[in-house]
Formats: sequence, structure tokens, C-alpha cells
Amino acid sequence: MANFKIKDLLPSMKKMAKQSDVSEEGIQYVEKQDLSNLETFLDTSGMDELYPFSFEELPDRIESGNNYIRILLITDYPKRAYGNWLSDLKRKKGNISIVQFMENASSNKMVKFYNDTIKNKRAELLKTYDPLKKKEIQNQIDKADMQLENYIQNRSTFITQYTYIYLQEESKEALDNLTASVTGTLIKLQLKYMTPTKAMIQAFWSSLPLQENLLEEYTYKQSNTETASSMFPFDDSEILELSPRSDVEGINKDTDSLIAIDYLNKRTTLNQNMVVIGTSGVGKTTYMIQKILKYVAKGIKVFIIDPENEYSDIVELLGGTVVHLSSNAKTKINPLEIFSDIISDDQNETEDIDIEEVVKDKITRVKGFCQVLKPDMTQVEKALIDKILRETYRSSGILRYRSIHEIKSEQYPTLSNFYDEIQKLETNDPKRFAKLEDFFYILEGYVSGSTTLFNGVTNINLHTNLLSFDLKSLQNEPDVQGACYLNTFSYLWDEITKNKTENIKLIVDEFHFLTQNPDASSFFFQAYKRFRKYNAGAIAGTQQLEDVLKAKTTDGTNLGQAIVGNAFTKVFFGLDDMGVEDLSQRLKVRFSDKEQKLLKKKKQGEALIIHGSQRAFMKITLTPEELYLIDREQYEETHSTGEPINYEELISMTPQEIEEAENFIY
Repeated sequence: MANFKIKDLLPSMKKMAKQSDVSEEGIQYVEKQDLSNLETFLDTSGMDELYPFSFEELPDRIESGNNYIRILLITDYPKRAYGNWLSDLKRKKGNISIVQFMENASSNKMVKFYNDTIKNKRAELLKTYDPLKKKEIQNQIDKADMQLENYIQNRSTFITQYTYIYLQEESKEALDNLTASVTGTLIKLQLKYMTPTKAMIQAFWSSLPLQENLLEEYTYKQSNTETASSMFPFDDSEILELSPRSDVEGINKDTDSLIAIDYLNKRTTLNQNMVVIGTSGVGKTTYMIQKILKYVAKGIKVFIIDPENEYSDIVELLGGTVVHLSSNAKTKINPLEIFSDIISDDQNETEDIDIEEVVKDKITRVKGFCQVLKPDMTQVEKALIDKILRETYRSSGILRYRSIHEIKSEQYPTLSNFYDEIQKLETNDPKRFAKLEDFFYILEGYVSGSTTLFNGVTNINLHTNLLSFDLKSLQNEPDVQGACYLNTFSYLWDEITKNKTENIKLIVDEFHFLTQNPDASSFFFQAYKRFRKYNAGAIAGTQQLEDVLKAKTTDGTNLGQAIVGNAFTKVFFGLDDMGVEDLSQRLKVRFSDKEQKLLKKKKQGEALIIHGSQRAFMKITLTPEELYLIDREQYEETHSTGEPINYEELISMTPQEIEEAENFIY
């Protein structure tokens, strides 16, 4: 039996007493008290009563009254770390504490180690002919190369970490059961552990919050900060931020709690943007329709670009407006009309910007629209189009106005005017006309041919809180559909930037249509990044992952990686093997083995949601009211009795809740 007093439990304080009174920098400190006789000036009787530091040290545990304690040392970690990988251990019932020490490691040594690893393994690879061995060596090279890349790009640095698992129960049997449960989880997580037989007191001491790491030689492990961060408790599967403004996303499959996010809380949510990816038939559209229902209930303005006509029914049912766009639709959005004079995020809404600057900004977008019409457009063609567009705007007479607010829709030039300006070159400058001849004949089809969707004065009315653009009629004309998608997105972006205070949601389903050329991709990405400046959020959804992966912006940026990376919230529904691999390798989205298996099962209505560093698997459940609005047939099958829902019964309190409420003390 070992009896300990308070003074025996503070060796670090004794060490401090022995330190020099003058630091290395020459700073004079106040003279330190000799703590060797701590009990002479500290009354510890009260603490000894509360915390009886009298315990028996046994080889595999410590016993103190009714407390049975065991410390496990973590000696090695899994080869791969991913977000929330410790969740199984964190959620385990019982008195379990994860104790960690972290300190800076020598970056030079680690860089040299990985550098030497790459050189040695490459040399070994040249002498290896066995296919399996070659793959293993190449895998080691890739991992070392990734570590160096992260270090060079300042994405991570190197640290040394030490981990202890503290277990406590009220009996030896309960402690043994808890240990068996925890060690089983540690094995599953590929964490190697050991029980410090005959060193339990040192392990116990190290697990207390006294910064005394007495078994560091057994728990020593070097890693980078990115890997180490995955062990912190804020990386958890609970995503629950309840407030009157929160969006309830679904039910957490691991904990059965709600998944709720307050997207307007700027302290916890970097931006309101979301990306939703999933194959056909897994519930992606149902999830997005559910979000529309919730936004409408909150009075939030919602714009929708709908290439597959999947939202028209619910929009009309909710009293919104659906604009059906086709090749010869009477509804027009003039690509040359300027709907907003906001050309920078820092611009004051009441500030009048020089009309010529606004026109220049618009011309940049119109050139992107022209490239959708002719994807193989050259730089020479773009330069000529830039000059002709400036002349088109000048000829219309709008440059004489001080502000776009003074200009009516019918005063703006149309595609016909643009076409006429190009045609003038045929006589006035044949050499330049020859450079634009192919584009001229393409444009002719949109001016006087069968596709007149873009030629005319804007005649759309936006006085509604729910507006959807149906593009399905154009699905057999991919170039036209892509141009219509870009033109509609550009129009809605201008509407959103007019107001920095109103919360607006833009749902851009099948956004791969905006990735057909670099100019359109660049505009979409730049707008997507800037949504947070206008209290707005874009929900970008797609099932054509391959098209998104191939898309590039004008500066060569991978659009898919940029969009997924910029979205603070990501939702992944079921994916095939290739989709999971593409997201992992090409978009740098890391999934645990468990997450990969769940995604590959492609269960309808189940998805992985990642909100910042938090992630959880959720089940999307429709309320009876939502099901009634979204799928009347399924509702009738589910509620075959036809009896109305008894809401009073649903919200009634249980006897236990009534008792707790009656006994509640303010």
C-alpha cells in the first residue's frame, strides 16, 4: 500500500523551485519559494479528504477505494488517418479519457528522412521485378512524396505525439470488461497498445493534467499536424447546432441525433455554399427538394436552375414561378443586358460606377457566353469579339447614361445588333471578318434560325420568392443548353449581388453544364466563391462527376476540386467504386474505410455530410407533410388509413417530461 500526500503529487513544482532565478535572456525573476516543505504553508487536509491519494499499485491497475484505474499506452498508429476516425472510441460508454502530449519535432530531420526514403525506394524500385513488391514500394514513395508536398506547401509541419488511454470503473470486473471493449476498438482502429505492467504508477501520473510525461520512450510517435489534428475531439460525428435559424439536414446514423446547422453563424460556418454529389436514384433530388420546402417555410428567396425539369411540380405547388426555356421560347433573357452595376465585392450598393467600367465587366461575361456557342474559339476570335461588343454597346447609345438604373431593357443591344456589327466587317474589313466567319454563321442560327432563345429584349418578371428555370426542352441540344445555363446563372448572379442583406439561395443542379469551357467555368467558380459576400449560398449538385473532374478554368485550375474545396458543406450520396476513387484521388476528399463501404452501398436516402472538419453519415427522413407534397402516391401507401395526422398527440409530453417540467427550478 502506497500513501501519497499532495506535496508528493507536485514534482514539477519542486523542479521549478530549483531553477535559476535568472533566465537565459537575463530576465530577473522574483525569488521562488522553497516548496520542499509544501505542507508547512499549504493546508492539504481538506483536499486529502476530498481526494484520498492513498492507493495500491498493482502490476496491471491501480486501486483507490472504489476506484479501479488502468492506463493503456498507445505505441503505434494506423498508416492512414482521416476525419472522425476516433469516433468509435470517443462514443464508447464508460469513464474513458484520451490523454495526449504534443511537441514540435525537428522538421529538418523529418524532411531528410522522407527525402532519403524517396531516393532509396526509387533505387530499390529499379531493381525490383515482382509486380506486388513494385506496387508496395511505389506506395511508400507516394506517401513520402505527399508528406514533402504538404510541408513545402505549408499545409502541415511535423510534431511528436504521445497518447495514453485512461480507464476507470467501480470494480475490477467492470474495469476488465471496459478494457476488453476498449482494446477491441483499438485493434479495429489499428492502434497498437500495451499495458504498462509494473509501470502503472508512471502511466497514471502521465495521464494526470500535470504535464508530466514519464513514459515517452514507449509512446513516442512522429507525424505531421494534419494527421495529428484528426485525433482532436472537435473532429466528431455530432453536427448539432440548434437555433431558430438552423437547417435540419437529417438523422445521424451513428447517434440517432439530429444533424442541424446554422448556416448564418459566421463563427462556425465559413460560407453557405454546399456541393451535393451522388449517382442517379440515391435521393439527391429528394434531399434538395426537401431543402426548398424548408427555405420557403422560412421565407427565404430561392432561385433554381433545373436542367432536368425535376423541380417544376413542387415550385408550382408552392405558388412559385416556373420559366420553361426552349429554343424558340417567348421568355427572353438578353445576354447583353446589364442587370447589376456591382462589379466588386467591396463596392457600396448606393455608389454609382462609371458606365464604361460596368460595360467592360459585362463584355467579359458575354465572351464566355460566345465561347459556349463555339467551344473551340481562339484567342484571336476572342480579341475581335471584345472589340465588336464594345462597338455594339456604343452604337446602342447606352454609354451616354451615368447609371444603368436610367436605362430600360429595350434600350440594350441584342444578339441581332451584335450580329449586324460582325456583318459590317464583311465589307469594311474582310480580313478580320474571315477570322470570325465560322462564329458569324453559328451566331446567325441564334438570330434568325430555329434557336432564337437568346435574341430579344428581356421580358422576365422576378417578383417572386420562388423561381425555377426549366431547361429540359434543350437537353437534346447540349451547346444550347450549356449557353442557356450560363446565361441564366449570370442573370441570377446579378440579381443576387443587388442586395447584400437578404438571404438568398441559388440551387444549381447538374452544374457540370457550366463546365463546358474554361471561360464559363471561371465565371461560375468566381461567382461561387463570392456568394458569402452577399449573404447568399449556392447549392451545386451533379451526378456527372467525370465531366466536373475534366473541367478547367482559364488559369488551368481544376474546377471540380475548386468547387468541392470552396464549399464549406459537402454532401455525398451513394457512389460507385470509380466515383469514390475519383473523389479520393483527384478531388483530395479523404474517406475512411467505413465511409467508403457505406457510400458504395448506394442506399437511397443516406449520405455522408461534411461540414468543415465535422462529418457524419445521415439518413434523410421526410416528415408526413413533406412526403405528402413530394410524393403523394408513396404518402397514400404509407398512410393508407387516410386519417388526418393528430398533431396534438405528436407533441404531447411523456409523464416523465411532465414531472421534470413541474419540478424544474428557475
